[in-house]
Amino acid sequence: MAQHTSSTLAEMMQQGAERATGEAGVAIDGLGTLARVLEMKETASRLEATALQLRSDTFNLMVMGRFKNGKSTLLNALLGGTTQPVDLAGHQGPMIVDDLPATATLTGVRYADEPYIKAWSFEGKSESWPLDRYLRESTLDIDEQESERRFRHIREFEMGFPARLCKAGVVVYDSPGLDEHPTRTKVTQEATQRCDAAVLVYRSDVLMGQNELMNASDLVREGTRIFTVVNLFHARPADDRLMGFVWNRYVRDQLGGPAWAGQDLASRDIYFVDAERARRGVYGDDPELVEASGLAELERRLGDFLLRDRHHVHLKRYTTQATHLAQAVDQHIDQRVKAARTDQTRLREAYAGMLPTLSAIRSRPAKLPALFARYRAEAEAALTTSLTARTATMRDGLADHVEGVEVNLGKMLGVIQQKKAAATISEAVQQYITDSLSGWADAEAQDLLAPLLKHLADDIEVEIVAIGREFDALHLELTGWEVAPGGKPLVGTTERVLAAVAGFALGGLGGAVAGGAAGWRGAAGGAGAALGAAVVLGMLGVSPAAPIVIPAVLAASLLGSMGGGSFNLEKRLKRRAVEDADAGLRDLPVQLGPQLTERVRAGFEELENLVTQEITAVIEEEENNIRSMVEENQRDQHERDQALTRLGEAKTTVAGHLVQLQKALTTAQQV
Repeated sequence: MAQHTSSTLAEMMQQGAERATGEAGVAIDGLGTLARVLEMKETASRLEATALQLRSDTFNLMVMGRFKNGKSTLLNALLGGTTQPVDLAGHQGPMIVDDLPATATLTGVRYADEPYIKAWSFEGKSESWPLDRYLRESTLDIDEQESERRFRHIREFEMGFPARLCKAGVVVYDSPGLDEHPTRTKVTQEATQRCDAAVLVYRSDVLMGQNELMNASDLVREGTRIFTVVNLFHARPADDRLMGFVWNRYVRDQLGGPAWAGQDLASRDIYFVDAERARRGVYGDDPELVEASGLAELERRLGDFLLRDRHHVHLKRYTTQATHLAQAVDQHIDQRVKAARTDQTRLREAYAGMLPTLSAIRSRPAKLPALFARYRAEAEAALTTSLTARTATMRDGLADHVEGVEVNLGKMLGVIQQKKAAATISEAVQQYITDSLSGWADAEAQDLLAPLLKHLADDIEVEIVAIGREFDALHLELTGWEVAPGGKPLVGTTERVLAAVAGFALGGLGGAVAGGAAGWRGAAGGAGAALGAAVVLGMLGVSPAAPIVIPAVLAASLLGSMGGGSFNLEKRLKRRAVEDADAGLRDLPVQLGPQLTERVRAGFEELENLVTQEITAVIEEEENNIRSMVEENQRDQHERDQALTRLGEAKTTVAGHLVQLQKALTTAQQV
């Protein structure tokens, strides 16, 4: 009986969601048609895209998190409940997991009775892969050049998999983060813009950095449903000390909630999961281990959300976007009405007088390259100086680190044991360098970039505000139109548009996932973490996947120092390791300088192009609007009266569509 009741409830909720989506879709279609009639091409295109995304019958759930936080391990555990057995060739889950970075590019998992893989190219073509090939070849190579060769044509993978989590129309995305390759970083960010909810994964031993929290708080402020997962590394228990830290760090300090007093963290959708234990429990058919790992509680909450709330979350996102665009259409109608009622001679003379001003506004985007170049140079200099300092620190601490490495040389020093000792020392050196660089990326580099990018955002906002004010002044001069109290000026629309671009380009999740409603500042808030990781680990070309000191090479060098016999062999091995590694570290800043400069330049140029295109598009649409108003004003009185009638009808239509959008949202809340 309980199963039947649940099924009936799900059907009722699905029917209600479909009804609400249909109502909202009709309203957005109507707004798009009206925008086309009014020759608001950019606004019409955005409305059409919004309607398409609204009608998508899938719910996109993105698993996100900082580099090596355990996203793929957690996702394997979540996907482990399948409707039928799947041969994974010995792997515990369809997502590749390794101690080195493994996720090469975005993978979207959707339900299919039989597993399949499609590798989608940047040209929109797909190639079918058998599952065993994906399991073998979808991971990053230890050689970054080889990874580039293998994956440069692959935009993303589409996986069909019989996961119960996906059966109800849920597509789950496994993301490589924003730190592997600039092109695939862009693909990940585009997918982020399509996601309806997110699972943000932190790791307990490097817990909740400031930029990670800024991303999360931006999302929460916009009503995006976030499930926070603290991945318990090294069997760390979720004790009161850890729970109190997470609550105060996230709920109190970031979300403005109360201080820790023993509250239930699940009330804020915060869960503690040992992802590795969860994966072992799922694939070892050990329900007790699954429960003990914390996964079962997370699965119950996700299941409840997907049954009861997902349709409302999806609908709210796109009706909110459509509402903002509808306000822009309504404002444009008011401006045209005012123009149609203005004295023809006065308006014609005013328009002729403002042509030089329009020309000046049109040229404003030409100022942006100099602005971006200045901040790019500051970023290059700051990162180069910081990397040099970090390299010096690494060199200072290298000898002590190597001294503490245990090689366990026995009394019988055979060749095999000597090779093993050399490999142990070389791997320890490599890990030391990798961890130091990763720590630099997660801390100093982000701390340098975050305020710099914030200042860049502030300066660009000054330009946006200036453009909006100039257009508002032109409308006032042309027709006497001005922004009504409580109304939305042009700058408000412009800021929302550019905030979405900032979220896309910089990786600020608040701007990207919320569709830009947080504003330009909100979108840029988490930029330091995203660009910091991208520049330092992926864009720079230095990561655990592309190590500076290859263990095998260093090990071969160490073997050459064994000729003196067994006397003091361990000391000689360690001394040689320090000498060789120090020589490489000494030249590291010089060797990486050109790569750093090129990668930072590429990142800033991509952002510059996106922002310039958006500003130019907004200016062109507004200039066309003014030109259309003038042409309409110069017609005879009868045609002007007809135009006023049509505009009045259009305004009524917009109001009706806005009511319909709100009704659809209310319907979704009730089901």
